[in-house]
Amino acid sequence: MFYRAAGIRHVSYLQTRQLWPLPFDRALLAFIALLFVSAPLWVSPLVLNTYLMPWLLWTSAALGLNLLMGGAGQVHLGYGAVMGIGAYGSVHIMRAGVPFELALLLGGLLAAVIGTIFGAAALRVKGLYLAVSTLALQYLTDFVILHVPKISGGTQASLQVPTLRLLGQPVTSDTGVYFVALAFCAVLTIFMLNVKRTSFGRALAAVREKDYAAEILGVSAFR
Repeated sequence: MFYRAAGIRHVSYLQTRQLWPLPFDRALLAFIALLFVSAPLWVSPLVLNTYLMPWLLWTSAALGLNLLMGGAGQVHLGYGAVMGIGAYGSVHIMRAGVPFELALLLGGLLAAVIGTIFGAAALRVKGLYLAVSTLALQYLTDFVILHVPKISGGTQASLQVPTLRLLGQPVTSDTGVYFVALAFCAVLTIFMLNVKRTSFGRALAAVREKDYAAEILGVSAFR
């Protein structure tokens, strides 16, 4: 623990609702942001591709899982399948000639639709039973991806991903791809932090703590 919040008092709701209300938090955030932005200048391409890029990608993925498990308290053991559906869906949509930005949104929508279909079957269970039921999505998605060559290219093949184009401009360098991933990770982080401060985020927290108590307070746990 680097600091204590003792002696720091907020005198207005505006100060309390800040994303980073403590000065130390803001200084630490600026330092970390500076490290990541300047990383291509002082690390080798190998470190950039094998360490920093996976950190950004998995951080972006973990943000969604944290909203589900940390925010709503719902255990999901098939989240990797949801990621795979979105990834493969985005790639195939790009291969059809759709711009990267739109393909990214459509891939996420595809994952949401398929995840909702499987989730509908698990609406009547909770806790350990919910966790086990989500494994069905994981195993079925793995089977389909591996055994349908049109989706993944097969177990011994590779799927050619189109060149990344952001706003119509090709991004081919490792540094360029890194900055695209960094920008998306930053936007997702800020978005998720703000979700927790909304009425929807507070409703998820209420369901996480006690679902039937949330129902008494007017929060629809089913919805």
